[in-house]
Amino acid sequence: MSLESELPAVRLETLQEQIGYRFRNLDLLRQALVHKSWLNEVEDLTLLSNERLEFLGDAILGAVVGRELFDRFPTAPEGWLTMSRAQIVRNRTLALVAEALDLGSYLLMGAGIENEGARSRPRVLSRTLEAVFGAVWLDGGDAAARDVILRLFDSQFCAMSAAEIRHDAKSQLQQLTQAESGRTPIYEIIDESGPPHSRRFRAQVLVKGEVAGIGEGTSKQDAEMAAAAAALETIGSQSGSTAGS
Repeated sequence: MSLESELPAVRLETLQEQIGYRFRNLDLLRQALVHKSWLNEVEDLTLLSNERLEFLGDAILGAVVGRELFDRFPTAPEGWLTMSRAQIVRNRTLALVAEALDLGSYLLMGAGIENEGARSRPRVLSRTLEAVFGAVWLDGGDAAARDVILRLFDSQFCAMSAAEIRHDAKSQLQQLTQAESGRTPIYEIIDESGPPHSRRFRAQVLVKGEVAGIGEGTSKQDAEMAAAAAALETIGSQSGSTAGS
């Protein structure tokens, strides 16, 4: 059994068109579509899952999204940039993009986990999409990965509004925690550093008495917003992990 036989070139034509990138080395795309559960059902010990590509793609995605937000919103404070990046790269958003590509239908995975509905799990889809980004970067470099990511996430960037800069992350976290537990997040400034004209603050946010996120900024408000953004990302990751991997 080989990746080429399981994912022939003709089957991957539509996916490449939807991604907006044609691979020179199609084996990289095939590798991005191998869920670790599939390896339990094949005898070829040389085959690998997409986890290494996922690791690479996650880093590339964060860098591309961060740079794009930095360029699009030149007056936005650090806290809002952190929150916005977390909102775009969270599992839910990635899963929606992956669903639009019908990415789950291309995945090679074990029959057991497939029968449990894994092809549609947000965590599985988001990780696979990150692996695809890693594959694009290895095949075409920085420019190719950036073009693909910005094309696929264009609607998310367009939805970002500078009018939300001052409150969005904190209000989202408060709505979430009150809905789940009826409690309000508690913010604490845990460190201050730098000279008077260039102070830097470090904040943490407590949810149900536990530290849910830590963030930094050039003002207390920015630090608290960054902490809220970190908490939202952590909560989103935990939710995805609960749904399965």
